[in-house]
Amino acid sequence: MKTYTKFPHLQILGWSLLTAAIAASTCPITTLAQSSSGYRIVNRDVAANGAIDVKVYPGRASAIDFTQTDEVVSYVMIADPSRLVFGTDTELSDGRAKTVFLRSILPLRFPGATTAKITSLSIKTVDSRGRQRLYTFNVVPTNNRQDQLGIRIATVQQSGNPPSSDISTDRSIRTSEVERGLSIAIARRYTTANDPIVYQVQQFLDKLRNQNLSPIDAAREVGLDFSVIIELVKIAKEEPAISLTPIPVQASRG
Repeated sequence: MKTYTKFPHLQILGWSLLTAAIAASTCPITTLAQSSSGYRIVNRDVAANGAIDVKVYPGRASAIDFTQTDEVVSYVMIADPSRLVFGTDTELSDGRAKTVFLRSILPLRFPGATTAKITSLSIKTVDSRGRQRLYTFNVVPTNNRQDQLGIRIATVQQSGNPPSSDISTDRSIRTSEVERGLSIAIARRYTTANDPIVYQVQQFLDKLRNQNLSPIDAAREVGLDFSVIIELVKIAKEEPAISLTPIPVQASRG
């Protein structure tokens, strides 16, 4: 329970293999049952800078929730409405909607319309200061067993730190801290050296060193959610110094 208490922010990445390992070793059985089909929490800055996958299941509703922010939903658009419908917790015209619910339906035919297996969903929001944000989601239909209830958009706690230290915006990412965080995660058995997520992080580091890419763009190119990088940097900053074993470099997969 020591690790879980020290790094509570790791709990939010329910989609990550890294945090799944922590949850499996630290949470009671009742908590595991909830987290295995809970909400995936995504940092607001990450969500606004890239397309986020959201799964929909037959006969189930998937939520995209903004209640952990000061934003309300002002507009929703589904690129391909032939197999998907949405609803909100209150009417959009009321200016108080905080949650969008997605449901899959049997395919409909619209003359002249195009369809896509994975369609895009656009949600526009406005915050308490009148600032607008546009979020894009990839809606992924699946017949698998439900493993998440939806997505919660959340802000990062600043804890009095100056904006320059907000790693959620990728301005303070250092490759040395990412490497250290990854080494600590392996040493603490949060994940294993042969875990696919380790390979993705190594690809991310390689692109940062050898290509003129921002950290967010580098993560997107290797298919790695930027929240994983944020958590690795947090681990590096918060974990006491320990003796680390070098991470074995995995062979290229392509």
